[in-house]
Amino acid sequence: MEVVNLGTILIIFFTYFISLFIFSFNKINKITFNLLFFWHLFFCIIYYLYSLNNPADSHSYYHSSMQQFFDFQTGAIVVINFLRIFSYYLELNYFNCFLIFNFIGLMGIMFLCLTLINLNNYRSNKDNYLIYVLIFLPTMHFWSSAIGKDAFSFLSICLFVWSSMNLKDRQKYIILSIILMFLVRPHIASIMLTSLIISLIFYSNIRFKIKILYLFVLSLISLIISNYAFRYVGLPNFINYFPFSINLNVLFEYINNREVVNLTETGGVEISSMNPIMKIFTYLYRPLPFDAKNFFQFIVSFENIILIYLSVIGFIGIFFKSTNPHLNQSKLMIFIFVLLASVILAFTSANFGINSRQKWMIFPAILILAYQFSPNYIYIIYKKKFMK
Repeated sequence: MEVVNLGTILIIFFTYFISLFIFSFNKINKITFNLLFFWHLFFCIIYYLYSLNNPADSHSYYHSSMQQFFDFQTGAIVVINFLRIFSYYLELNYFNCFLIFNFIGLMGIMFLCLTLINLNNYRSNKDNYLIYVLIFLPTMHFWSSAIGKDAFSFLSICLFVWSSMNLKDRQKYIILSIILMFLVRPHIASIMLTSLIISLIFYSNIRFKIKILYLFVLSLISLIISNYAFRYVGLPNFINYFPFSINLNVLFEYINNREVVNLTETGGVEISSMNPIMKIFTYLYRPLPFDAKNFFQFIVSFENIILIYLSVIGFIGIFFKSTNPHLNQSKLMIFIFVLLASVILAFTSANFGINSRQKWMIFPAILILAYQFSPNYIYIIYKKKFMK
């Protein structure tokens, strides 16, 4: 284990005050901020210690970053080149590089917290405990605190959800969130852009001709990103544009292969015979206690029970309409994103470890729906509406 050095103290010091400067002016009180900061740091240390004696992508990222600066490619290469700035040029050790990615994940946690605080205007004070249940979920902090793509993708989706709450005033942030996701997971960025386009069709107030032009440009960009995303995930021949055709056989073959490629004796479940609903449920909410085959899965299984409960709360109010038009557009955008991302990812992974990590590209959106449309939220909305 590497000795904590002066660089460690400086990184913790600067990331603390940078975070405090950004978010203390955005209605996150200092007690909540301090709890989040040190809770997230705790899981960063846990992940670091875990990676010392277990297989972890963070090792390959760090060692690759010490070798050379690679030509630009989305995905792992972006992470490696970014990491090289700190590992090679600034000569930070392995743990200190963990702290850099810990800071990126922390930014995502804070944006998620800001979103919940924004929505809290529609709730009674007695239910504020739900905010703390959501923002202190252990695996969310664990997976977003380590060297890798997950810190970037988590920050991206949390920024995306926060921006959706008031799209008119946060357009540049939602664009930034899509660009950030494109750099590490372009296939998820295409889903984010698609959900944005659909929400603009139904909720933008601009003139019809301008809307058509706007949507045409966004759709063209989405098509380009989607084409790149298909190549990124291994489907270069799925869509042919000249002449236009869709090769479904390529897609079905890809899905059949992905359903078993990461299946292991202790880390997965056979999903090829499951129906679509069970595949989505398995991706998002398993392992459950009866699935657990090791200590880590056992811990995750109890958190998954909490996630099921929170998701059911959100589903109860999903069809209720808010009196705030910003929230209606946000609800549609988030719902479309969750639906598309869940279907695509659930059909291509049967490994509990990978699922537990990657589902946090989706769950910030699900948690916001759960909080935004829980029964008490609906009660407050209708109380305000009918008591005018």
